[in-house]
Amino acid sequence: MNIVAIDNKKDLFQIKDVISNETMNQLSEVNLLDISWTKQEWQEDWKRRKLDVAPDSVLEQIQKEINSQAKLIGAVIGRTITHINVNFWLDLSGFTVAPHIDNPAVDNAFQLYLKDCDNAGTVFYNIEEDEIEIRDDAQKWHYFGPIGRSNSIRHTFDCVKNTGYIMLNNKLQLHGVSTTLGKDDLRLSAYCLMEE
Repeated sequence: MNIVAIDNKKDLFQIKDVISNETMNQLSEVNLLDISWTKQEWQEDWKRRKLDVAPDSVLEQIQKEINSQAKLIGAVIGRTITHINVNFWLDLSGFTVAPHIDNPAVDNAFQLYLKDCDNAGTVFYNIEEDEIEIRDDAQKWHYFGPIGRSNSIRHTFDCVKNTGYIMLNNKLQLHGVSTTLGKDDLRLSAYCLMEE
């Protein structure tokens, strides 16, 4: 496994080679559309499936491999990670995510792409504190600045299997997917919330 901070802020990291080659090869043989699923809470209208993890499945093996590295991940990012909750998201044709900031309930998170999908990575943007409004609601942090070409890109994480990002959440972590998935695109990722 390899983790590298993308800049001197040390709140956003590139992560690579988390899952063993053997497990990634097993995953490549699975028909993803045959896996049972539910909708992700708060994202019911998205073109996203939250995949069910069956006992002794390759998804369960991926959960185990991620959790076996919790202490190492924590040491690199400067946190004491005791457990990692792993959900699997399968994003389908028509999926996109507008630039947004996660709510403060998301503390430490990472998204690991498990399948190559061109132009479907996550883009993080540079924004200013005066472009954030703090409200007394569940979201709390609301970005009201410009969206589009006027935003400078902090970093783009390509959707390449067994790579992804770790985000230490804060009110300046504006991110999204800059394209819409095409008719033959499938974007599979492990979305992981890290507990301290």
